[in-house]
Amino acid sequence: MHVRFLSDGSEYRSYGGGNFSRKKEGGGIFWWAILITLLMGAATFCWFFSIMVFAHPEKPFNYKILAKFNKLDPLRPYTSYTVPTGKFLTARDMLTEFFPYSSEQIAVRNDVLKRSYIRNHNHEQPTYIKGSFQILSIRRLTPSDVVMKGWIVRARASDLEDVDVEIIMPGLTVETEPFTVGESISLDQRQCASALHVQRMDADRICVTVVPLAYTGFVSKNAGTLVLTPPDRLNLDAYWPITRDAAGSPNESGQQVAVKS
Repeated sequence: MHVRFLSDGSEYRSYGGGNFSRKKEGGGIFWWAILITLLMGAATFCWFFSIMVFAHPEKPFNYKILAKFNKLDPLRPYTSYTVPTGKFLTARDMLTEFFPYSSEQIAVRNDVLKRSYIRNHNHEQPTYIKGSFQILSIRRLTPSDVVMKGWIVRARASDLEDVDVEIIMPGLTVETEPFTVGESISLDQRQCASALHVQRMDADRICVTVVPLAYTGFVSKNAGTLVLTPPDRLNLDAYWPITRDAAGSPNESGQQVAVKS
């Protein structure tokens, strides 16, 4: 006797008793495609994000990330013989160069100055300022400042009252004020004071924040030869300029410059 089983052909029975189905599930491929697309998007985002972080270490958020993972090169302790080649500008030259700048242009230039300093001037030449300046104020640096240890001097150009400089003296550990208000201080090739920030003040005045790359060349009547060291870390969330304007002048936007003194 022959027995036949009717079947629609969708299933086959194997010799071992198992079933093979012709039906294929398409839902799994769809979800795998979604997952792979999301992973590719995440990888692309991380790639671009890492490029932006390394390309712009002058941004406070980026700087914190790089510092946390020890991805910042230490600031080099140059001497007057090993400092990077750059151009020396007088107070009048600085005013002439930055006077035509708009607020946006100054902001971009300041970013370049800070980025160059953080990278030890491996890609951009520093801009040095030279001349004689009369000291207006002096104080210790605090953890709320850009450089958290040392002293800072605010001075005004002797030959041009429209230009102020604030000279950061990182790592200076003297107990008494190294300079006296009213005293003159000179900047030249011995200190190689590199510009970090330029702030436009009222009445077309500017204030230039500088840091000596040579970390030498300062001699004080009160403390003798001053020994400076590069800062270990910067506080880029701090206010610029670091010192308060001598006249408490508003900045270019018409608001009082919020600077801790």
